[in-house]
Amino acid sequence: MTVFGSYDQEALDAQYNNQAKVADVAAIAQRWMAKGEEARSQLSCDLDLAYGPHARHRLDVFPAARPDAPILAFIHGGYWHSRDKTLVHYLAPTFVAADVTFVSVEYRLCPEVTVADVVADVTAAIAWIHGNAARVGGRADKLHVAGHSAGGHLAAMLCGPTGRPDLLRGGCSVSGLHDLEPIRLCYLNQHLHLQPDDVAPLSPIAIARSMDKGGTRLPPLIATVGMEEGPEYLRQRDELVAARHAAGQPALSVDVDGG
Repeated sequence: MTVFGSYDQEALDAQYNNQAKVADVAAIAQRWMAKGEEARSQLSCDLDLAYGPHARHRLDVFPAARPDAPILAFIHGGYWHSRDKTLVHYLAPTFVAADVTFVSVEYRLCPEVTVADVVADVTAAIAWIHGNAARVGGRADKLHVAGHSAGGHLAAMLCGPTGRPDLLRGGCSVSGLHDLEPIRLCYLNQHLHLQPDDVAPLSPIAIARSMDKGGTRLPPLIATVGMEEGPEYLRQRDELVAARHAAGQPALSVDVDGG
């Protein structure tokens, strides 16, 4: 019996089971963490800045040398229910070397909270970074957001009309989840507890499709995915870009070979 598109339950679960799709996924994460530890030891950094009251309302900042630097807020993945901000510290040296202040954003996890609460967390984080740009080490009018997987979803939400497009110059979703209906219907929902009414307000594709063409201009969004990540990841990327284009909003689709 099909549960989403042409997929039965086993096939749909397989589309989103990255632990099974990537044979050395644990080793990859370990390398990221090791490189993140090197980054913290080699770069100037300000860790665990609070943007809210919860223990996970925290930011790690790797400032660029120049005080007027652009700022990139990066949101980690983990399907909204795992991982933390240290996962992406390995990226910091690349951006700092390019005179970009790198900020890693942490948020509360499901099932302690809902996906809507996670969106609210990163929205608060972006507002805090914008309001404290000088403290962070950059310019408020050069604030960008990016994220991977669930973080890509959150970056796309922030760049959408229900996010904080007023605060952002642009965004990048890397392997993002932009349609939460298959997420609700697959094994991941044991952690997320998404309900049918949650899907549209939390899906960047549905949000973009609901926009009137010629409305308020959103920040440009780059959407990228590895060509070997599977049909659902590619569909999610392609439909988001198409929906933004149909709404007259800037979006760029980028393929990553061998990923």
